[in-house]
Amino acid sequence: MTSTSATLRAQSDDGAARRPLVLISGRDASGEVGGHETYVRAHALAAAAAGFAPHIFCFGTRTTVSAADSATIHRVGAPRVRRPPAALQQSLLARAVVRFLLEHPGPHLIHGFAIWSGAGVIASRALGREGVPAIPVASAYGTRAYEIGAMQQGLGAHLGLARRARYRTWLRWSQFVDDPIEGRAYRRSRVVLVNYESVRRILVDAYGNGLDIRRLPYASAWAFTPDEPRPSVAPPELLATLQPASAPLIVAASRHDPRKGLDVLLRALARLASDGVAFRACLVGPGRLLAAHRTLLTDLGLAGQVAIPGRVDDVRPYLRSADIFVLPSRAEASGSISLLEALQSGTAVVASSCDGIPEDVNDGLDALLVPPGDTRALASALAALLVDPLRRAQLAKASRRAYEQRFSAAQFVGCLSRTYAELGFVP
Repeated sequence: MTSTSATLRAQSDDGAARRPLVLISGRDASGEVGGHETYVRAHALAAAAAGFAPHIFCFGTRTTVSAADSATIHRVGAPRVRRPPAALQQSLLARAVVRFLLEHPGPHLIHGFAIWSGAGVIASRALGREGVPAIPVASAYGTRAYEIGAMQQGLGAHLGLARRARYRTWLRWSQFVDDPIEGRAYRRSRVVLVNYESVRRILVDAYGNGLDIRRLPYASAWAFTPDEPRPSVAPPELLATLQPASAPLIVAASRHDPRKGLDVLLRALARLASDGVAFRACLVGPGRLLAAHRTLLTDLGLAGQVAIPGRVDDVRPYLRSADIFVLPSRAEASGSISLLEALQSGTAVVASSCDGIPEDVNDGLDALLVPPGDTRALASALAALLVDPLRRAQLAKASRRAYEQRFSAAQFVGCLSRTYAELGFVP
């Protein structure tokens, strides 16, 4: 194989090679997968818009280098180990980053995400020993133990003791293995970037006051694509099968895991059906509890009125077809990409007031917020919008305004560029 710099060098508008920026994702960020992946991809798009040549490093079944969107994806092959231990992950990714950056004159900036920030620290130190300066920067979502603890708390009795035991084991592993690795990475990074004050508090509680934490607004990858008016997007065929056909459509877009509160939503929808409130609903997304939630849907008598299709190739047609977007999470730590996408689509929002969500939207102004895990409150908020088209329209307009003011691509590009510039890293 010829060198990466020779074969896949990003070019600026005038044809000159642009300065490479390394983003360490761990998980492949080239497709529509989950919040982490789309979050990393949004950073790559913002960096490209700011004039850099972003290079994303992640794991794959084999070692490859390919182009995607405005970034180059470097997949580090780990074919024999589906998920290498965290310490090995750092080492494998760091070696790949060092090999790449030694082809380019420094100084460099290496931006790692969550636990994979440790690879950036290792790579920056290795480059320093070679006389190539590199600045490690981390983006933090909270801690793994916080996230998995929220999952464990959301496990209902109907999911069984075996599943609760697995999550309890997973939590212990995170507390004693993953979180210390992540904490060392944050302490050794030049700065730690967070979306929310709530995330700052999680990090301080876990790792103390020694971190240089800075708040940085965020955006979804969708913000970098041209807006399409709602009527131009054909609704998915699945939605046409839901009854009653004329009822307002509720859409949720998230993974099916205990932290996301989709069981709370299903029970809230059952309460609405029992009260005679007309609606249709579609819960989009993959996850460990997908089968369990489909069983719960049937047990609650919601078949035909509510659909759970699992993973879809593109969530945007669902959001643009929705009258109401709902985020019923018990915990969100660093926020919800699907919430930002709903704001961009101009959809009325009902969301849990957990973690940083109240920092994104204001109750009664651009969303309705309810206590996390409260089935009655969620049903009441949904009912208020289902029976009031004018209120839905007002909230939809306000949600779009919130997106334009706080979560647009231009806002994100500007803030990320200034943060990098403060660290001495400019295109």
